[in-house]
Amino acid sequence: MKKTNLFFWIAIVLFMPQLGWAEDEGTIKNTFGIGPRAGYYKSRDADNGAWYGGVQARLRLGSIFGIEAAADYRSKETFKVSEPGLEGNIRQHSYPLTASALIFLPILPHFSPYLVGGGGWYFTKIDYSPSLESLGFRDKTTHIFGWHVGGGLELPITANVALNADIRYIFLDNKFGETGSTSLSRNSKDDGWVGTGAVMFYF
Repeated sequence: MKKTNLFFWIAIVLFMPQLGWAEDEGTIKNTFGIGPRAGYYKSRDADNGAWYGGVQARLRLGSIFGIEAAADYRSKETFKVSEPGLEGNIRQHSYPLTASALIFLPILPHFSPYLVGGGGWYFTKIDYSPSLESLGFRDKTTHIFGWHVGGGLELPITANVALNADIRYIFLDNKFGETGSTSLSRNSKDDGWVGTGAVMFYF
């Protein structure tokens, strides 16, 4: 259901610009923009995904190239640990700080597909269930570096306002930890897909 809702809102983002400023050529006139964003992320081995929200800033370097910086809060995901002699749950939430390079493909007015790639730090709080704490694992805060690649659309609404939506894959090596011969990182992967929608205000 969460994924269905996400795709519904992305569809709205894609079609709303057709109601906008048809009398103009549909391009952003200014180069720096900032605005809120939200999305949904699902780690490969998590039992559930996580909604997240934050803010992003973009700097357009001409009609083709751009850069993006973003800060987000990602709500908790749960990872179930189940193997011989080891049962429990890991919960984590994080504060990603990311930077990306953008390549825009201005095919048509009101329609600018782009490619995105970059990396960032994921400041992460990890909580272990009592059964895992009894084995020596302790709640902790850590930071993890990850890469991402993907693609999306930026859709100008006016000369100063644009919507964008994209899908990215995040390559992230978790640090769930180990004690003795027991490793929690081996079978619980943190990488996965993320879908994001944003409103940009250019100045």
